[in-house]
Amino acid sequence: MQPVVRTMVRRHAGVARSRSDIRGWYWWALVATIVLVPSCCIALAVFFVSEGLENADRWASVGGFSVSVLVAAAASIGWLRQRAKEVGDLGTLDEAEPAADVEAARADRLAARVRQVWESEELRQRLLDPQPLPVSWRTLGPPVSDHWRVIGGDDTPVDLDGTLDDLYQTFHTKLPSMRLVALGEPGAGKTSLVMRFVLACLAARDKSGDPAAPVPVILRLSTWSPSDKSLRAWIYSRLREDYAFDEPLGTDRLLLVLDGLDEMRQADRETALTKINAAFGSTRPVLLTSRTGEYLATIDSREADVLTAAAVIELRPLDAVAVRDYLTVTTKPARLAEWDGVFAQLAAHPDGELARGLSTPLALSLARVTYAERAADPDDLLAFTSRREVEAHLLTQIVPALYSDPSGHPSSPWRANDVHRWLTFLARHFRTQGISGAALGDRVAPVASSVITGLVAGLGTGAAFGLAADASLGAIAGTAMALGILGYYAFANTVPERRSQWGAWAAAAVCFAAVHWYLAAGDSLPAGAASGIAAVAALWVLTVLSPALIALQAVILSFAVTLGIIGGPAASPYALALAALAVVVFMTILQTSRTSFVVARILLAATGRLPWDVTALLEDGYQRGVFRKVGGLYYFRHDLLRVRLAHPHRS
Repeated sequence: MQPVVRTMVRRHAGVARSRSDIRGWYWWALVATIVLVPSCCIALAVFFVSEGLENADRWASVGGFSVSVLVAAAASIGWLRQRAKEVGDLGTLDEAEPAADVEAARADRLAARVRQVWESEELRQRLLDPQPLPVSWRTLGPPVSDHWRVIGGDDTPVDLDGTLDDLYQTFHTKLPSMRLVALGEPGAGKTSLVMRFVLACLAARDKSGDPAAPVPVILRLSTWSPSDKSLRAWIYSRLREDYAFDEPLGTDRLLLVLDGLDEMRQADRETALTKINAAFGSTRPVLLTSRTGEYLATIDSREADVLTAAAVIELRPLDAVAVRDYLTVTTKPARLAEWDGVFAQLAAHPDGELARGLSTPLALSLARVTYAERAADPDDLLAFTSRREVEAHLLTQIVPALYSDPSGHPSSPWRANDVHRWLTFLARHFRTQGISGAALGDRVAPVASSVITGLVAGLGTGAAFGLAADASLGAIAGTAMALGILGYYAFANTVPERRSQWGAWAAAAVCFAAVHWYLAAGDSLPAGAASGIAAVAALWVLTVLSPALIALQAVILSFAVTLGIIGGPAASPYALALAALAVVVFMTILQTSRTSFVVARILLAATGRLPWDVTALLEDGYQRGVFRKVGGLYYFRHDLLRVRLAHPHRS
């Protein structure tokens, strides 16, 4: 039995062994279900044959109760499995330590996927077209960094100043610990910097042919909730989501590039730094990026320390000469004279507001798209008197510029105003999470989603049991299913997740006593049937008051089957069983993520918040440069753009 169980778990669970109690409970529950489900089914079959089908009305409720308990156990296993994934590492259960060549082959496959993602993104952002920006940085020592003695072995400061293409050598030759924090202002080029760094690491890895060289992976810290998920569990979940990599691979084979600490909540930033230090100490190579202000605020708190053994660099703003050179080479020669006014302002006031407004790689790329490659007049930039106004103007103009061709005629299948409205909806509802079709189902109002699910489920259940028995049973079963699902969603959305179950059990006991007393008071039903119906009703109450929707549906179906059998000879037990099976299949389809996506598309398109073909909008936005794509998820090219779309009137 043991090898069979391990094989089944390895194939279907896909989670790593952990010391967690939850993981242990998952094992016991899974093994118990594998043994109990077939045993109970065989026992029930033998029992019904021995008692005779003429007594089916007396024992149908017992069967319904057993099925409900087993389905509830399966739902509990699903919950335990999910919790095991969140608490422990992901990987393959009970797998022996892989051979070195197997581990190396897995690392090579991951490296190939990382390269595919970021080479495509580099081309999309045109970071090397026609030449890279002269991004540079300065060294920040203690107290922003750790002690020099911890970083380099003695108290001598290390000069890390450099430019874009120096980061690989700086990281690998000047830092024995290979741990670095890159700070910068919004739009300073931190993400572009780490993108170039990762590609340089991959090129060096290929050149050396060293199978033990770690694979650099960029992971967005905004997708991590450190209070809910361990660091290792989050790392493996991102490898799955961002790089479609679901093979066991030790974290010692990874060079972690953790991008965007500033995009986390303040409390999460402190917890994240603490957990990173606790998990990896000072021995694991790490590159962390953050906005300067948010990082300083985090390490100044009492709850967090600096990143252990990590040096710190801060990206410098581009000077007026670099701004002029970049705009010159990205504008076609015939239109270069249109920049004379802007260039004159930059020369006269190299530290002025216009120069400061154009001093980040993000602002320059926006100016390139809006003015260097479009028919708009660059002199528009001279009307603004502060850096903030320049940046806000460029962010506001980027979407209209990207959705029209150089002559000003629309080249998009959608109107610019519609696109702006749709992007605004996405910007407001996907602050940190990647945008995907499956995630849209969560962006529909819970009330609307629950009403639609309840009504469709009720109609399907009513139709199945109406055909199997009669219209009255169909109406009862359909109404019970619709009201049960609506009540479940309403209750589950208002009650804390970790509430006590004593109240639910008390309510179920009261329900059983009341229903049994009511049914037994008359002479129309035998005592066994009254007890069975009362038990089904009590279970219905219990599952409504507990977050277990699958068990709730099973109880309602068992109630309908029991009622149909007791109701008279017109209802065939076999037809009722077939109706229940059809409803199970129907409900399974109704609750899939694909169905949720279709429902979300209908509601969002009907209300004008998104077009019907959302995937086409996302891919078109990716091609135009509104989004960047990591794995199957879309993110706004920069958080400043997302914030501007979500809050257009924010100063």
